[in-house]
Amino acid sequence: MKNAIAPLVLVPVVLLALLSLKGCYTVDAGVVGVKTQWGKIVGGPVDPGLTWVNPIGGDLVKYDCREQRVDLRMNTYTKDVQTAAMDVTVTYSLDRSKIAELHSEYGRAYAERIITPTVVGITKDVIGQWEADKLINGREQATKEIHEQVAAKLAGTPVRLGMIVLSNIDYSDVFEKAIEAKQVAMQRAIESQNKTKQIEEEARQKVISAKAEAESMQIRGDALKANPSLVSLEAVQKWDGKAPATLVVGGEAGALLQAK
Repeated sequence: MKNAIAPLVLVPVVLLALLSLKGCYTVDAGVVGVKTQWGKIVGGPVDPGLTWVNPIGGDLVKYDCREQRVDLRMNTYTKDVQTAAMDVTVTYSLDRSKIAELHSEYGRAYAERIITPTVVGITKDVIGQWEADKLINGREQATKEIHEQVAAKLAGTPVRLGMIVLSNIDYSDVFEKAIEAKQVAMQRAIESQNKTKQIEEEARQKVISAKAEAESMQIRGDALKANPSLVSLEAVQKWDGKAPATLVVGGEAGALLQAK
């Protein structure tokens, strides 16, 4: 009889042991746990390590407090009503001291309930203040404006904003071709202006050179008139050391002798 009772006594012991094991949880580094009992938060944040939760009606919800990211693809309109498709990447982390608040107000779907609508709404508002062609070169400034407004909106929530990256802004094919044609026209206009400036500078240099040459000739002419002997001096300076091929003998009617 005693042998028959022994297994019956072991059954609840085994069940109790299994329930105890079921209530054991491990919290990894960088993760914070929230204990609940019948849906109600029990105690404070659970630090990394091994912890136990009452398996009957109890649970442990884990939240990763390390840096995470959300990638969004959205369509919006610019100030001049051009459709713009873009990628927005957001990095964030969770405030450990506000994990209980996060769990109570938003639960595990906090990203969809806080981050995504905030970023999408503010991004559309900011892009709507930019003209499409100016946004191409002003993306950095637009990103800064989005970041500042999102950070202000998330201040006070359990979410800590990291970076926001605005990339791959795509417009319609027609608009992109128009932008490309405009940029080509602007580049050609700049090249034409540079060419005009070059021609004007070359002409100016020629005028300066001609003026200098005229002034030089005037000075030389005046000097020769004042001192005729300078003619002979110039002839000597230009002489190459060879006998002249033709010699003039006598005065004005002198004979010409050909040197051999």
